Amino acid sequence: MDTSFPRQPGQESVTGPACCCPATPVVRVVMPPTPTRPHPTDLLLCGHHYRVSRQKLAALNATVQKLPGVSGNAVALFEDEPSSPAPVS
Repeated sequence: MDTSFPRQPGQESVTGPACCCPATPVVRVVMPPTPTRPHPTDLLLCGHHYRVSRQKLAALNATVQKLPGVSGNAVALFEDEPSSPAPVS
C-alpha cells in the first residue's frame, strides 16, 4: 500500500484485499501521526471492520474516505447511526 503523503491525484484507486482481512476494502482510513509514529498511515478497511472500529477511529481523530468505485449500498450498510463516529466522506 502506498502511504506517501501528500497523496497525489489519481492515487485513490485500490486493488487487492483490505488491510484487516481478505475482503474488498470500502474505506481508506488515514491515521494521524503519533509521538511514536511521526507520519500519517493509511489503512484500507472492509465495511465490517470499519463499522466495528468507528468509535475508536473517531477517538483517534482518523480521517475516513469512501473508496472510488464502492457502491453507495456498501457504505450505507455501516452508516446506520444518525450520529455515527468517524463518518465516511
